[in-house]
Amino acid sequence: MTALDAHVHLWDPGLHDHAWLRSAGELNRPFLLDDLTAAAGSVTAVVVQAGQTVAEARWLLSLAARSARLSGVVVHADLADPAAVDTIDALRAEDGSSALVGVRDPVGAGEGARLGLPQVRRSLAALGERGLTMDLLLGHGTLREAYAAARDLPQVRFVVDHAAISAVDVRREGLGEWAAQLTPLGRLPNVVCKLSGLGKATAEPGGVPMDAVARVLLDVFGPRRLMFGSDWPVSTQWSAYEDVAGAAAGVLGALTADEAAAVWGGTAFGAYGIDPAGTSTMDRMTMIRQREH
Repeated sequence: MTALDAHVHLWDPGLHDHAWLRSAGELNRPFLLDDLTAAAGSVTAVVVQAGQTVAEARWLLSLAARSARLSGVVVHADLADPAAVDTIDALRAEDGSSALVGVRDPVGAGEGARLGLPQVRRSLAALGERGLTMDLLLGHGTLREAYAAARDLPQVRFVVDHAAISAVDVRREGLGEWAAQLTPLGRLPNVVCKLSGLGKATAEPGGVPMDAVARVLLDVFGPRRLMFGSDWPVSTQWSAYEDVAGAAAGVLGALTADEAAAVWGGTAFGAYGIDPAGTSTMDRMTMIRQREH
């Protein structure tokens, strides 16, 4: 079975300034392709922006141009900027930019109302015209704004990062409230979701059970609109890559072969418009799944 990790990061603080890394402890160092290989073997991945500069976008695209293991790149863009789409078009026109498959603007991280701004809506519509996705990094209280945007723009493919687990204070309000707010968004056919970024929510004392999260995601999205993402190397704060993939395999163990194929690659290939030809057919996630069954 072909596998695709739908959410990894690469960064080099010596090349690009990531302000958030300065207080990120052991994460504040380069994490490059060799590090990904050491952690995950020959896994093929979609790499998602960690910074907010065009320079970083060009760097990630140049890495993808040199390595078939990076099947797609999700770059940053400020969609409230009228020039954002022109910048994306310029990136796509440059050599080595064919891997640009989507955009992430953390418009939902604490200021979800930005998703309703006219300029953001125009930018989102332009992404849809270009066949590019919009990755949604949703902060607290932003699921309703995300629902309105996805409902009003059915021609745009939206990808919910990290199961939107930070959109609700699940420790205080409970998984039921998260599920209730996520369900309207998840029922829209132009929305898919990543089983990713759950390390902090599930690993800390009193955390939410991963199997309970997975049950909700499978009910709301179904396996054919759900994709695995490791969130490496952020995930290394809690678990080794192998353990992250193994935990996901454990909670998804009851899926049929076709359903599992969707979660472990098919959904991401379709959502991001990636050709699976040439993707590694035997990587560490495949071996983990074989070991689980």
